[in-house]
Amino acid sequence: MTKSVYFECYPCLLRQTLDAVGYLDLDETSTKKIINEILLSLIDIDDELTSSEIAALMHHKIARDSGGKDPYLSAKRYSLEKAFELFDYARRIVQDSHDPLETALKVCAAGNIIDFGPSSDFDLKSAVEHVLKTQFIPFDYNAFKKALDKAQNILFLADNAGETVFDRLLIEQIEKPLIYVVKQAAIMNDALYIDAQNTGFPDYVKIMDNGTAIQGTVLKHCSPEFLEKFHQADLIISKGMANFETLPDEGLRSFFLLKIKCNPIARLSGIPYESFVLKQGGLLFNRI
Repeated sequence: MTKSVYFECYPCLLRQTLDAVGYLDLDETSTKKIINEILLSLIDIDDELTSSEIAALMHHKIARDSGGKDPYLSAKRYSLEKAFELFDYARRIVQDSHDPLETALKVCAAGNIIDFGPSSDFDLKSAVEHVLKTQFIPFDYNAFKKALDKAQNILFLADNAGETVFDRLLIEQIEKPLIYVVKQAAIMNDALYIDAQNTGFPDYVKIMDNGTAIQGTVLKHCSPEFLEKFHQADLIISKGMANFETLPDEGLRSFFLLKIKCNPIARLSGIPYESFVLKQGGLLFNRI
């Protein structure tokens, strides 16, 4: 079985806490109380939980102790605004390329830098320009095209809110009915139904949530309605590192599109840190 949490995860989880509390602009007493309680909770954390589940517990506690506020609401709006500012530019790049599907995959991956988890700084235009010159490690494009040609039931697992705009560029090239899956309730800056609805997807896209407020796709917590569609899918497009981490066993029907943003995942997958990736499922991680 793959180990879920490494010692490097703890400073990342703490930084997420500091970021979330900082976005809320609470008074010093409330801020200190929340941070101290989360530090104490990390001491006795259940070893069987994944990093996504631990992060969800932390962020749900922060929201509860702050009166139900969403710390990332403004940040999500900002990331969506920045993505929409670049949409026409990125779309022209896709449409003018020699292989629009391949280019759309790469531009879609560039959107994965919009992340208030492992990194809170991003420059979308630079990311788009950089990713088009970068070698993906790996880039399972031929396998993706073959799977797409045969696919009858496509599931697209969303990641961050701002990425929905870049996902639209890929979906416009796919040109097949698909289900676009978001989170049921707020967790960091992950996409919700309203974010996807406001993106302006083609009419052949159906939006649904997976029944959770947990990063990635932790199947044991997902709704029966989502699980039915998940098990029916013959092609799953998974955006982002959390989906990559939480769905290691979905086989050749799954394709992961992301940037590797943390060293534990780089070590587990054997993919260099900060690489952009289009990887077909199979053996994702080294088993320890």
